[in-house]
Amino acid sequence: MNRAWVINGWRLQERSASAVTKALETARARGMRSYNISRIGRHYWLVCSRDAVQAYDLASTVRRSYPKVQQGIYLAYWREQVVVIVWRNDVLQHCLACETDADGFAHLKLLLGRLTRKSRRHSALLIAGSVPAEMRDYCDEHLAQWQQRTTAVEIAELTVDKRAKLRDMALPTPWQQRQRLFALVFSVLLVMALAGWYWWPQSEQAEQVTAQVQQALPDPRGVAPEVLQQLPKLFAGMQHLAGWEWRSASLQGQQLEVVLKATYGRPEELALQLDPAWQLLPQRQQAAARYQWPTEPYARQQGGFTINALEVGSWQRQLERLFPNLTVRQERSRESTFYQQQVFTLNLLDTKFTELARLTHLLSHPHLRIVKMNLQAGRSLRSELEVHLYEPRPISTEGAS
Repeated sequence: MNRAWVINGWRLQERSASAVTKALETARARGMRSYNISRIGRHYWLVCSRDAVQAYDLASTVRRSYPKVQQGIYLAYWREQVVVIVWRNDVLQHCLACETDADGFAHLKLLLGRLTRKSRRHSALLIAGSVPAEMRDYCDEHLAQWQQRTTAVEIAELTVDKRAKLRDMALPTPWQQRQRLFALVFSVLLVMALAGWYWWPQSEQAEQVTAQVQQALPDPRGVAPEVLQQLPKLFAGMQHLAGWEWRSASLQGQQLEVVLKATYGRPEELALQLDPAWQLLPQRQQAAARYQWPTEPYARQQGGFTINALEVGSWQRQLERLFPNLTVRQERSRESTFYQQQVFTLNLLDTKFTELARLTHLLSHPHLRIVKMNLQAGRSLRSELEVHLYEPRPISTEGAS
């Protein structure tokens, strides 16, 4: 069968797959359009071609056709050219085709004249009958010490190996195909594992314990940190009171109490300026205004008090990193009938209500409550928050049916 063979291609031999991958990048940059990689012994034989036609690598095909010949010279005539392939063990030394003119013969004689046989037993000169007589006479004279074979060595008689077929340069190498297959299989298994974990039914015992915890625990003391998001709106009107100015604010249970002092205003004028949400408690030269935070959804989480852990060290580092002016101090832990409490004091000596509102994003854990809040007005707003981290204590089930 008349097949297309690659002889004078761009060739390289490497021992590592990574080196071959880099060589392929160089070949693409040089305009090569097809390639073949053959594993011969411990080497990768790489050949690249600028042609995109279906072709086979002649060098690897010849080497696989004579596996017992450790050192060989292959000579054949192909399309008016003399082909010479020389190898030693798993190293390809020469693969080229020369014209049958004087210059071509001179080049081949120079190449063959440098070859010496290293192993008498496993060395061979494979010369096809179609080789020109001049070249055959030269081999008989100068390569007489080589074992000669002349049967079944024509290129047309070679058994074509599919492994020698060139492929498009855009296609991945065999090891890249294996890597992609492995990544695909791993991704599928990971998705299946995650789906199985997500849809795996919870045990009835775990549901019962969760129900007991939700039913047994009372509201923790304090307000949820989400109330900080309301401060900018609550104090917006406090900044522009005519005849009055606010001095301080503190948290009293579920109520925020603000102390105001008169500069030239009267109590009846103050009532007209405050938002209706504030309850005014007028006095002679000062007044107090209270705001009642609703118990839902702040004081009790709507789904009950679930058990979720908080990594305290990481939480503190995030607070200090995102709020450079914030000082976080951990106080002595406390205990009650139902909870163990870690206590933290957060101080901001120069802040704004909008910054306190942003602080909510790092106080979103369902176990955190603000128990104390002190705000001081002045040239800059000063704040001190006492935050408790509640951890439910184990519930005894003795006597339960």
